[in-house]
Amino acid sequence: MINFKTAQKIISKNISVLKNPVTVKVTDSLGYVTSEDIKSGTDLPPFNQSNVDGYAVADSGSGQWSIVSEIRAGDHPDFRLKKGEAARVFTGAELPAGTYSVMMQEKVITKGDKLYCHGEKIVCGNFIRKRGAQIKKGATALRRGTLINPAVIGFLLSMGIKYVKVYRKPVLSLIVTGDELQEAGAELKEGKVYESNLGLLRGLAVYNGFEIRYTSAARDRKADLKSKVKILLKKSDLLLVSGGVSVGKYDYVNQVLEELNVSKLFYKVSQKPGKPLYFGIKSNSAVFGLPGNPASAFTCFYLYVLPVLKKMSGHKKYLPVWKKLPVKKDIIKEFNLSWFLRAKYSDDNVMPLDAQASFMLRTLTEANCFIHMPSNKNKIVKGEFADVCIF
Repeated sequence: MINFKTAQKIISKNISVLKNPVTVKVTDSLGYVTSEDIKSGTDLPPFNQSNVDGYAVADSGSGQWSIVSEIRAGDHPDFRLKKGEAARVFTGAELPAGTYSVMMQEKVITKGDKLYCHGEKIVCGNFIRKRGAQIKKGATALRRGTLINPAVIGFLLSMGIKYVKVYRKPVLSLIVTGDELQEAGAELKEGKVYESNLGLLRGLAVYNGFEIRYTSAARDRKADLKSKVKILLKKSDLLLVSGGVSVGKYDYVNQVLEELNVSKLFYKVSQKPGKPLYFGIKSNSAVFGLPGNPASAFTCFYLYVLPVLKKMSGHKKYLPVWKKLPVKKDIIKEFNLSWFLRAKYSDDNVMPLDAQASFMLRTLTEANCFIHMPSNKNKIVKGEFADVCIF
């Protein structure tokens, strides 16, 4: 049995970015990571632009100009302003050649085709967005490894880029196991429990920018589980098997994976919840055997599964985010395992929640972090700083 830091190191060492980047539409690229540097194909802005609604003037003048044109956003002025001339312009409009400055409409007076400005200093280049001020044509706009967020999408589109080359996201599959499981929506039969891990793990994947492509349910029969694992291993970059990973009479995950020649890299982590965790590799596919208890599956997803998904997808920062915060009440532990307590943090402290049993999901509806209590520590006193994993 290994500790959670060793488990994370083993996983990181054996997982790499997926090969064969793909090209996607920029509008569909949210959450992907760029697989190459991206250069701008245009100056941005592509021309000198007005920064306000107002008037473009050809010179500082004597405080009076003749208005010779009106230019709206989207118009292309094909003339040059001459001394003593001005043009009505709107925010974002292309400025005509010969523009010395732009004056805000609130600062001037117009009478007919005459423009007057008294007492306002005319500054060269004022309220002008210079061509290429944001980025020049041919300059590197984004580096390889950039996580695409809404702002990145807007920036790419503003440069006229329609498609972007990205690392592909892993094909993720899930098998849930257990004869005791029953689908929600019908009256619960004697001896059964409603199945929740499929929805839980699918939701966790989607919430974090991924999707579960293939799902299957296996009975507590070795042949049934083996058949389904064999099929999904071939289709998947990462396969999750929920339940059947412990040491019970009908827990077949370890046996099945061994028979399918999956290389076991570790089994069991010195932690609670989530002790019976399996991780292995076969060819280009990785496999997690997750505990069937929902809170255990949730904990293992954030500590181990999500970092794998992120690393495969090209994320530079793929490990969980940690903070040190003072706890709001004493915590006592009566076992020698690492403990990941469901908790709720604010900017300046963290509160451990009640009902920490691994089968209990209720407190997870309130939690936004785990408090980590190391295996060699049995008490954290109120006000003491603890390691907090944010999710």
